[in-house]
Amino acid sequence: MFFDYLKNLDTHIAFLQKRIKDKHTIFLVWWCVRDPLLWLDKNPTDIDFTMAGDPKTLDKQIDKTWMSYFMTEKFWTMTLIKKLKSGKIENSNVVETKYELTPLRTESDYTDSRHPDVINRSNDILLDSHRRDFTINCMYYTNLPYKSEYTALIDKKNIQTYTDDETFLKRLDDHGYLYINNQNLLIIQDHTTVEKLFADGKIQIDHLKTILTSAVVFTIGKKTETGKLLRIVIDPHKWIHDTIHKKLKAVGDPDHRFTEDALRIIRAIRFVNVLNEKLRNGWNEITTKRLNGKNKDKVTLFDFEKATWNSVKKNHALVRNVAKERIKEEIMKSFTVGNPFGFVSLLDEAQLLQHLFPALYATKNIEQPIRYHPFDVYVHTLLCLYELQKINKDPMVRLAMLYHDVGKVDQFGAYAEWLTKEEIRGILAGPLNHRRSSPEYVKIDFKSLWFSSKEITDIARYVAHHHTPEEMIFAKEENVEKKVRTFFSDAGYERAMNVLDIAMADRLGQYNPLQNSSDLSDVDKLKTILKKLQKEEGQFTMKELVINGWDIIKQFKLTAWPDIWILLKKTLARVLIDIKKRNTRKEIFGFLGIQMKYIKK
Repeated sequence: MFFDYLKNLDTHIAFLQKRIKDKHTIFLVWWCVRDPLLWLDKNPTDIDFTMAGDPKTLDKQIDKTWMSYFMTEKFWTMTLIKKLKSGKIENSNVVETKYELTPLRTESDYTDSRHPDVINRSNDILLDSHRRDFTINCMYYTNLPYKSEYTALIDKKNIQTYTDDETFLKRLDDHGYLYINNQNLLIIQDHTTVEKLFADGKIQIDHLKTILTSAVVFTIGKKTETGKLLRIVIDPHKWIHDTIHKKLKAVGDPDHRFTEDALRIIRAIRFVNVLNEKLRNGWNEITTKRLNGKNKDKVTLFDFEKATWNSVKKNHALVRNVAKERIKEEIMKSFTVGNPFGFVSLLDEAQLLQHLFPALYATKNIEQPIRYHPFDVYVHTLLCLYELQKINKDPMVRLAMLYHDVGKVDQFGAYAEWLTKEEIRGILAGPLNHRRSSPEYVKIDFKSLWFSSKEITDIARYVAHHHTPEEMIFAKEENVEKKVRTFFSDAGYERAMNVLDIAMADRLGQYNPLQNSSDLSDVDKLKTILKKLQKEEGQFTMKELVINGWDIIKQFKLTAWPDIWILLKKTLARVLIDIKKRNTRKEIFGFLGIQMKYIKK
């Protein structure tokens, strides 16, 4: 727990205090408090905060000068985004920062498993905390000017040095609050203490003095905070405990939390997934910079508190009530900055896979020829995803890997005993070939998840081409570069590279003891050729041809004709074989003259 990074939030509180003409205490909440404590984001710029007060009154009291501002009346959420002032940033410490105020409130039941039926205003921070989803999102941070008299109140004889987590937590449990003297930080978990300290949403200074007089005092680390602020963390549901023990835990009864808003079921999995990925990626930075490389232990990752995980599995069917666009957001976060392999695996364990990715779910227990794949289609797919995410971070590519073989359910289902080679060829040449059917499942399943037409097209295109590298590999040696150039022309450099990454992961995902599936030299060769073409030629497309459709019409004295496009495609395919020699008007018109005779016949 990196408590010292809470000071990075003080600038935001100061800014908001100047902007809001109200005397209620401002509390920063949610991930902007959580992430600095976990070293995930030391300087967050997406700031959620809350405070007591009537929303309509607060709306009038906010100074909106040089701010973009809007309010959602249904949920009383006010959003402020800084704007430029005379071409300059008004305050360099809050550049490009978004502030979102949701005043303290309580909520009634969620009869639709999506939205609260009634929202009521409240000045009670504890009542506000009970409506939140998980303890990791239920911590409130504020500050106030530090007075010299506070130092005199602290019992210096009772100062303890932080030696281990369990002693720290026991003292916190025994007293309900404690003070970290060298960081001017007061941590409060006891509900009665919170109620008295923040009566009516404002800090009661007299009670603050009483707390400081009786608080257990700790010293953490060697640094001493000499600032002018007293920092206060309100932790009513013991998030500090859950964080030290690395547990994701629902606030209160998990069944009630998930029944209120079924999206929380998927968010629970996404939180664990993304938090762990960030912790894993950031641990090297911590050990090299913060700990001078001395601590080489692996970071402990988050797991689910048992009751919360059991409730996730128990209530999985409730996700049917969730708007698909909200589910898509959770998927994209996990596939962009999380661990897609872990996310999908947990979806499967929680019986959510069939609700989100039905075509993938159907691949379970679909056996494949052992000479290629020692696992069923589903296991092979997850192994491919595991390998792909090591080398490619594009979420569209990762999602394509998830669906690259879903069509095998139909393809293998069409196989019967004693099929002749001709019958097998007939299946492979038809719509049941998984190279053709898998993209169709992409269109169905991802449309239901509210992916955009462009996103679906991108995913389906990757799926359709996942065997294209194999076709190039098995071409004659003299034709390999020509085929790579043709694919480069059609897909572009980035997409072509992504397809080659998919091919690598598909190979590695075989884990086949009967073949050397780890030998990627042939795919590496294609990448080398592609890089060479990108450097020496660039992408050659139809617009780089020395002629266009109008040139063909004039040359052959044609009227507008739908076959012009066909002629241009044939021309491009021929020119790509030898661009320098064949991209001339003489060569092209000579070729088209023959094609015209063929078409007329």
